[in-house]
Amino acid sequence: MIISRTPFRVSLFGGGSDHPLWFKKNSGRVLSFSIDKYCYLTTRVLPPFFDHKYRIAYSQIETLSSVEKIKHPVVRECIVKYAPMFNLEIHHDGDLPARSGIGSSSAFAVGMIHALLALQNQTISRTALADLAIEMEHEILKENVGWQDQIACALGGINLIEFGPDRVWQSLPLRLGSVTEEDLISRMVLIYTGVTRSSSDVTVGLLSKLNPNDKNSPMIRVMELARDCHSLIASSGDFDLIGEMLDESWKLKKSLNNQATNSLLDDWYVKGKNAGALGGKVLGAGGGGFILYWVKRGQREEFIKKLGPATVIPFKICHEGSTIIYRGPKEEIGYRNE
Repeated sequence: MIISRTPFRVSLFGGGSDHPLWFKKNSGRVLSFSIDKYCYLTTRVLPPFFDHKYRIAYSQIETLSSVEKIKHPVVRECIVKYAPMFNLEIHHDGDLPARSGIGSSSAFAVGMIHALLALQNQTISRTALADLAIEMEHEILKENVGWQDQIACALGGINLIEFGPDRVWQSLPLRLGSVTEEDLISRMVLIYTGVTRSSSDVTVGLLSKLNPNDKNSPMIRVMELARDCHSLIASSGDFDLIGEMLDESWKLKKSLNNQATNSLLDDWYVKGKNAGALGGKVLGAGGGGFILYWVKRGQREEFIKKLGPATVIPFKICHEGSTIIYRGPKEEIGYRNE
């Protein structure tokens, strides 16, 4: 039995520039960090005593005799590519809801690949793991999503991730002292709106308007904000400015994709500003899920009281990336499909 634990992520700046449609011509830049909320995948080889060959438990339970009949696309294609020789039982548990802007689908893909390789006693670097998850979501599943989530979930920590202009990427980790990191965390309030959506579906709105040949595209400024925020944090500058930058970034995001917001999200954003937030953003592609607010130092608790009833998610930065937290005896993988 293998248990993988893969962190979700919060993207601060640069979202959209990590899509190949944009960065293959212009390059891209994203600033994000992983959080201590996780996707867990428990994977074991089934003994040959069952009528079924696969049992997949997530929001649904699938009990099947053929891999081709598995409905969950990531599970199906990962088994086909990485473990076609095994009968498998796979259980998913998540600390946060899926389809909510925290990179849950990519965390699942990263964790699934990691678990299946570990089941066969194969080790892999986190960089290579990110590449395999990118391949799975983009090349095999043809999802309309960027590359940042797979990287952030695989690597962990705070990273400035740069893309292109070819099909390459590099991560520049930002290592902070504990006092600076705690100061950053104390400025952020993460709330759940209760609205779920498909990131791939929302991103269609962005791709329909994104012109990689437009040298005056708002995406240029989106990338500049990622760079500027990275420099500001690295130099321990005025963190209040990040709130203002987030406010600008959210306006740019809405101008690039009218599907990024709706009346409910607009109401939440205005409510946050009225409660004292310096800025904020809807996480991920937008359209629902989580909202991140940025507040002044020492005002987090007062802001939460003024905001009123809301599902507030406490979190810290996760520095580990995708990890195998349990590895059963090697002999457990002895049963194979013949």
